[in-house]
Amino acid sequence: MTRRDIVWRGLGAATIAASYAATQFEIGGKAAGIGYFLAAVVGIVLTINGPRVATVFRAERRGHAFTAEAVHAARVRRQAARRAEGPR
Repeated sequence: MTRRDIVWRGLGAATIAASYAATQFEIGGKAAGIGYFLAAVVGIVLTINGPRVATVFRAERRGHAFTAEAVHAARVRRQAARRAEGPR
């Protein structure tokens, strides 16, 4: 496991621990429990998927999330153009 993996997983574990502690001490009242639950879910995701979460956020931000769709659409357009030309 690389240092980056350990950092991401540690961040997830710290998020889980902080949300648990806040729930136990009832910081912010009982209504804030929903927010703590969501923080715990985020912590679990970070603990399990660690560095892949950062990669997904970078891909989303830079527009790479739609790369596969764009490649597929271009392929479909080329195939449709070849069919419209007819046989050679």
